[in-house]
Amino acid sequence: MKPMLIFLYSSTMAKDCCCANFERALFRTRSVVKELSGWSCYKQQIEAIKDREILAPYDLRDDKPALLFLDAEGGLLHKQQLCVEPTKFFKVIQSARKLSDLRLKFRDQHLAQRSQARKHIDTGNFDRAIRVLDSMIKNKKMMSGFVVHLVEQDLDELSTTANGLLEQAADLREKRRLLDSYRLYQEVEKEFLRLEAFSKEASKHRKELFRALRRMGITPR
Repeated sequence: MKPMLIFLYSSTMAKDCCCANFERALFRTRSVVKELSGWSCYKQQIEAIKDREILAPYDLRDDKPALLFLDAEGGLLHKQQLCVEPTKFFKVIQSARKLSDLRLKFRDQHLAQRSQARKHIDTGNFDRAIRVLDSMIKNKKMMSGFVVHLVEQDLDELSTTANGLLEQAADLREKRRLLDSYRLYQEVEKEFLRLEAFSKEASKHRKELFRALRRMGITPR
């Protein structure tokens, strides 16, 4: 469970000043060498990486080599793509190590929080799940790479679920509108029938009135 240091470079960067700075100064400074003995250190040529998408989350410059300081589960602790002054950068390495140790220390606690969120998801309490996961992602810097991956997965799942529920809601609203329209049509049809009955009744009374007037010698116009 050691933290990792990955030195990324390409053949086009062989003469880059930062490459020289890392190789000839940083990696040869005694205090840095001693500190990095507790890290798993790797040197990787970028051209040899088949799936370049693996580098996408790190937002790297194409013209500079990179030092990626990662926790034991691949979570980013620090990224360096510019030349450094070794004695000053030594403190950055120490800080990265402390952060890595804190992530390991709280890993079980964060996994328990995530399990709580999963229970809320499984029981359909999506609002509670979102609150738990959101509070975790706001504290992302303190979580190990594995836990961050799980939490982001859960949030993606909730997003997909939410989209599905919204589509269902839209479908139900459309069906409700159709139902409401049909009910309104029925009411209008009833009203027309009622008016038609009134019209027939009025026509009947009109004829009777006309007959009564004629008997009285009055001719209606």
